[in-house]
Amino acid sequence: MSLRFILFFPLLPVLASGCTTARQPRIAPEVVAKVTADAAAQVKRCYRAPKIMGEGKRITTRLHVRFAPDGTVVGLPTVVAQSGITPSNQLFADEMAQAAIASVVRCSPLRLPPELYEVGWNDFVLTFSPAARG
Repeated sequence: MSLRFILFFPLLPVLASGCTTARQPRIAPEVVAKVTADAAAQVKRCYRAPKIMGEGKRITTRLHVRFAPDGTVVGLPTVVAQSGITPSNQLFADEMAQAAIASVVRCSPLRLPPELYEVGWNDFVLTFSPAARG
């Protein structure tokens, strides 16, 4: 299974008055890559693929997940999108989504650098793609 993470880092936080603050410091690409790889490895260990054969494993699920500063999941992850759904496997889409959600919850709290919380690591889009499993 391949787990790909896309991180959203806020660049211009909005104040209550509606104006913006100065730009937040950018995180070096190598730091983003390491944090992403660490997070993916943690969640990957917790993923339990549903007992689905063939075409069902072609479904890719993207989740939006938020984390608290201590690495615990804030609320339940939500499905952003699913792809690879066909008439022959659409019955498995919900099972694939639930397996992805359960893996994130099961792995909470993630061990992520708390100093990066303020610059956006709390907000992830995670992609679960069992067909890409190596």
